Amino acid sequence: MIEKLIEYFSKFRTLSKEEIETISKDIKIGEFKKGTILLREGQKPYDNFFVLKGCVRQYILKNGEERVTNFYAEEDWILPAIGQSNNPSSKFYLECVEDNLLVIANETEGNELMKTNPKFQELSQIILEKEIMKQQQHFAEFQNSSPEERYIRLQKTRPDLIDRVPQFQLSSYIGVKPESLSRIRKRIADKKRNS
Repeated sequence: MIEKLIEYFSKFRTLSKEEIETISKDIKIGEFKKGTILLREGQKPYDNFFVLKGCVRQYILKNGEERVTNFYAEEDWILPAIGQSNNPSSKFYLECVEDNLLVIANETEGNELMKTNPKFQELSQIILEKEIMKQQQHFAEFQNSSPEERYIRLQKTRPDLIDRVPQFQLSSYIGVKPESLSRIRKRIADKKRNS
């Protein structure tokens, strides 16, 4: 499975044989069962993750109710340990929606790797910038769209989630109750049939 990570890195930079060997030797991969909580609200996050296989949801608890704020699937980075120096505790939960195979990227070990391999520092910077831009775009789109528009965007950009994620989690993610999501799906299906 490490090949998937190397393939991902190779989209940004060509890696030498030595760098591939370093990654293969130093990277830790963990298997996590469906329902595993990777991080709880209030815990200090020490690890970041890269999803090789599976799906993870991020959620907050508001007035005792879970509100899904993101999903991470194959080739997504989950970066709770980034920028935690000023505010060390997590504001959200991370839970495995499916059985997962995740690269575990401990920040301390990552910093050591970047010190000894400057190319990884450059690669890390490129990936971090890409992830920040992706999160900003996601947040802006979410803030400026209706639940129906969010669902339509989800169909276009992440159709795999619709079949993989329980409906109550999808409805929470787009900001409605499950019965409202059913109505949205019906409206969209009716529009397609009538067009």
